[in-house]
Amino acid sequence: MSHFPLIQKTLPSGLRTIILPRPDFETATILVLIGVGSRYETPRQGGLSHFLEHMFFKGTEKRPTTKEISEAIDNVGGDFNAFTTEEYTGYYVKVASEYLEKGADVVSDILLRPLFPAEEIERERGVIQEEIKMYTDNPMRHIHHLWQQAMFGDHPLGRRVDGKHEVVGALKRKDFLAYVKSHYHTGNAIVVVAGNVDVKNTQKMIGKLFTPLVQGAETVPKAAPRKTPAEKFVHEYRKSLDQTHMMVGVPGVSSTDPRRYAAGLLAAILGGGMSSRLFLSVRERNGLAYMVKTYSETYTDTGSFVTQTGVRTDKAEQALSLILQEYDRVMDELVSEEELQKVKQMARGGLVLDLEETNNLALFASVQELTEHEIMTPEEIMKHIDAVTPQDIQNVARELLQKNKRAVALLGPQKSSKAFEKLLK
Repeated sequence: MSHFPLIQKTLPSGLRTIILPRPDFETATILVLIGVGSRYETPRQGGLSHFLEHMFFKGTEKRPTTKEISEAIDNVGGDFNAFTTEEYTGYYVKVASEYLEKGADVVSDILLRPLFPAEEIERERGVIQEEIKMYTDNPMRHIHHLWQQAMFGDHPLGRRVDGKHEVVGALKRKDFLAYVKSHYHTGNAIVVVAGNVDVKNTQKMIGKLFTPLVQGAETVPKAAPRKTPAEKFVHEYRKSLDQTHMMVGVPGVSSTDPRRYAAGLLAAILGGGMSSRLFLSVRERNGLAYMVKTYSETYTDTGSFVTQTGVRTDKAEQALSLILQEYDRVMDELVSEEELQKVKQMARGGLVLDLEETNNLALFASVQELTEHEIMTPEEIMKHIDAVTPQDIQNVARELLQKNKRAVALLGPQKSSKAFEKLLK
C-alpha cells in the first residue's frame, strides 16, 4: 500500500477526474459517481434517484435499446452495473484494459444521451415495485429499513432508498428530466478510472467523451438530522418469521469526524469478526444466533453505530441483554493493547484485499473526494488507525453508547415489545 499513484485533474467544465494507474493489473474500471441519492429527495420524489439509475440503461440515441447497451459490454467480456445510496449514485464498467475506451463510451452515452422512453418507464416501474416487495419480504433487508426509521424518522435518511410502492407509482417522465437537470452536471460528478491505463491517453479520453456534460455547481446536502434517535424503539410484528431480527445501536459519527477511526475499531472489537466480543458471547457461548455484526455507518454529516443479528425468538430478549452488556463493558473497561492491535491488523488486511480490485479502487477514491473533498492514501488512513489508543476507544464508546441514545429496531413474531423496551431503560 505504500505506493499509491493517483492523478487528479479538474477539467475546464468543472468536472473532477481521478486516475489510479495500476500497470500490474490486466483490467480497468471507469466509474462515474454523481453526488445525489435518496437523502436529496422530497417525500413526493421518494425512490426517484434509484428509479433514475435503472432508466439510464433503457436506451440512448446511439443505442436505442437495453439489449444494444448490454451487447456493447458483453461483446468484450466486460461487466457493468450501477448503484444508488443515500448520498450518491454510481455507474461503472469494468473491462480488460484494452477495451477501456469502449466501456467509457457506453458509460458516457447512457448518462449524456438517455431517451427515457415512456413505455420503458412504465415497464421498469413494475420491476422496481417488485424489487420493493422483494426487499420488504427479506427480513435481513427490511430490518435495515426499520433501523433507518428509528434513527432518522421523517428525515430523508429515514426513508427507503428504493422508495415506497405508491410514490414510485406516481413518478412521471418530467420528474426524471427535472432531476437530471438539477443533479447530473459537472459540479456534482466525478469520473474515475482505475487499472492498467495510460494516464495522458485516459485524460484525453475523458475530456472527449464527457465534454457534453452540462456545467453546474455541487449539490448541497439536506439539513443534518437530529443527534438522538427519532424513535427509541421500532417494532414490526411478522407472524411468519422463524427468528427475530434485531438492530441495536446509537447515532454515530460522520465521514469527516476525527473519531471515525476509533469508532470503526470499536465496531470491530464488538462485532467485526468471528473472534469479536459479540460473536463469542451471542453465538459461541450461548448459541443464540448464526450472524451477529457491528459496524459504523457514516454519512457526510451524521452516522449510526449499530449491531445487527437474527436470533432464536424465544431467546431474543437474552440476546438484546447480551449486546447491551457488551456496550456497557466497553464503556467501563479499557480494551487491551492486544485486542486493539488485532482489530488494527484486521483493518489493514481488509483494506489491502479491497484495493486489489479495480472497482473498489475507483470507489475508494471517488467517495472520499465526493464526501470529504480530499483523498487519503491507504497508508495515510492506516496512520490514523494506528494512532488510536485504548483510551480513545473508551472515550468514543462513552460518547456514543450512552444509554439515553440507544435505540432498537425489532422484526419478528412477537406481538408485544414491552420486555425489549424495558431493557433499554
